[in-house]
This record gives sequence, C-alpha cells and structure tokens, in this order.
Amino acid sequence: MNLYIKNSNLQKLNASLGIWHDINMLTFCNSSVKNISGQFQGKLNSIILPSVELSRIDAGAFLKINLRSLNVSNNNLTTMPQISSRPLRKFTLDISGNDKMWCHSVIELIDQLGDRLNFSNKNKTLCVSSQKYDWFNSTETMPLVQVVVLKKLKQYCPRTETYECRCEAYRLEIVPGQFPTNLARVDCSGQNLTALPPILPPNTHILNVSNNNIKSIDALGIGETYQDIRHFYADNNEINSISGLEGSRFIQNFEILSLRSNKLTSIPIYFLSNAFSDINAVGRNVKLGGNKLNCDCSTAQELKVWLVINKASITDYDEVLCSDSKKVVHLKVDDLCVVAKDWTYYISYIITVEVSLLVLLISKVSYDYWIFKTKGYLPWPASKMPKLPCDWVCES
Repeated sequence: MNLYIKNSNLQKLNASLGIWHDINMLTFCNSSVKNISGQFQGKLNSIILPSVELSRIDAGAFLKINLRSLNVSNNNLTTMPQISSRPLRKFTLDISGNDKMWCHSVIELIDQLGDRLNFSNKNKTLCVSSQKYDWFNSTETMPLVQVVVLKKLKQYCPRTETYECRCEAYRLEIVPGQFPTNLARVDCSGQNLTALPPILPPNTHILNVSNNNIKSIDALGIGETYQDIRHFYADNNEINSISGLEGSRFIQNFEILSLRSNKLTSIPIYFLSNAFSDINAVGRNVKLGGNKLNCDCSTAQELKVWLVINKASITDYDEVLCSDSKKVVHLKVDDLCVVAKDWTYYISYIITVEVSLLVLLISKVSYDYWIFKTKGYLPWPASKMPKLPCDWVCES
C-alpha cells in the first residue's frame, strides 16, 4: 500500500506509530514536516519527503526497515540518519538541495553502504566540509562528486602485484567562482618501478616516484590522468631525457620539477627558458643536481650562463655536473672552446705577394724590351742572363 499525504503541517512526525507498518511507500507533497522522531517498522521501503522543511531525523529512524529509496531533497538537514544495510540491495538516495549537510555525514553513509549506495541528482548535491588551517578554520561547500572521489581515492591508487603506491588527499583548492576541489598526493617512491604508473587518481597534484628505475617520463606530458600534476619528484632514477615534456600541459603549469641524480646528458634550455619566463613562472622550482652531462664548448658558453641566470628557479644550479664530475658552473670557455688555426688568413698574404711579384716581373720585361728597341742593348741583369733557345728565334 502506498500513502500520499498532501497539504499537511507537522512539527514532528512520529515514526513509531503503527499506522506506518503496512505501508510500502510514504510520500508527502506540499507539506511541512520539521522533524522525524521515533523508529519506522514494517514493510516501508520508500520514503519521499522533498521540500518539506525537514531539519532533523532521529539517527535510528530507518534502522528497522529495508529502505530501497529515500528522497529528502531540498530540505534543511545537516546530518544523515543511519540506514539499515540488510538485505544487500541497492539503495537510492536523493539529498540534493540540503546545502548545510555535513560532508562527514555523507562519507559515513558511503562507508556503510559502499557500492550499494546510488545518489540521485549527484551533480546538484552539495555538502559542507570543515577545513582546519594553520591559523584559521574554514567551511567550504563541496560538490558530492568531489566527496565520492575523495572517498574512493584508495580505489584508484596505483597498485599491482609488484608495487603499491600511497595516496592521500592533502589540500582543498579554492578558486573564486568554483566549487572547491580535493587535491591528491601520490607517493610511489622506492617501489622498483621501471615506468610511470599508467593511471593516477583524479586531481592528482603531487606525484613522487623517486628512488626507482624509471627511464622515461613521457607519460607526464601525454598521460590523461597526469594533466593536473603540479609537483613531480623523480630523483634517483635512470631518466635520460626530458624532451618529451616540450609543449606539454605539465611544462605550462608545473610548480616543482625535481630530477636530481638521474642520467640526463643534456638539458633542453630552449623550452625550460620559456617555462621560467611565462606569466605562471613565479615560484617555479627545478632541481637537476647530480646529473652528469656531456660537456662541450656550448656547455661552457651557454648552459653555464643559463644556470647562473636562472639560479633562483634552479636552486641546485651549482650541483649540475659534467661526465668527468666537474661542475658546469666552474667550466672555462678557454678550456673547452679551443679554436684551430685558420691557415686561410696566411694564404691571403701569399697570394698578395705572388701577384706583386708577377706585376713586378711583367714591368721588368716590358722595360727591358723598351730599352732594347730604343737603344739596341739589354740592361743589366737581362744582358747577363744565359740565352734560351727561344732567344735565338727572336734574334733571327
């Protein structure tokens, strides 16, 4: 039997009354029910109480009935009553519009019912979260979606038969005009990983994969679940290149990139320079110390200067090394940039001398010919030179 009650005004609904025992569904329309006290019993499995100004339900009001659905939307509830977990069936709950509902009360219900709990109007459901900071307390309205993600953080935490990462919510991000977002921190350090985890929890803000055997971090630039990472720690791995991060969302938005003691042989300063100069660069920090680079003339001329210029962002700039363990900032241009002698500089002088001698020779021959024609003899030293076969031809 279903019971519909319209246009009623109740300060308190007594759930212990026997009139409810044989009812399957109880619905209040255009009514006011401020409080529910006592405990329902019997066959009741569906209760619909939307927009009835309901502000309080006794904690055990629903414990003795097997509810399948409960609609208490658009009311003034701050906490949820306990729901019977017997039998093991799906339970549909609509608490949208209760904007003063405490998130911890919703989380307790999720803990109790797990996957059997199904929320109606999930995108319209909000709750209030209490946050304690170093010097003040704050209450923020959060969407239910964020609460569910927060609760299921461990479910999405990377794990296999060979490793298990640690995941936790560490901060509530508050952006004006938007609902707060719970940010996650994932710690996969010291797990003998050879690659980055394929999937991360939603809203992962910090990822630590230090002390592993990872060779490539390309997933940081292209992985769909890596898009929200701002702090990335990958010290003591086998990473040999960061070129895959060029143009990625991570490079555009990161705050910390720590790659100490890896196997980088070069540093692509062309896109890191852009990361330090854009409008989001304030407070960015990169750590590259302990990497042993292939140093050459350009290292001494360009990279050394770049490290010093950006030492505010590269805090361990003086710990970046060459393959021979010399510090890059101590390199001298004269030691690495030895210029080979350019012999073309001397060739130009030789050509000049040869041309001058040729001009002088032509001039001397012309002069001797003129003297011979006008005065009948050859001047010295032409007269002393031995005659050649061609001279006899000329004399004849």
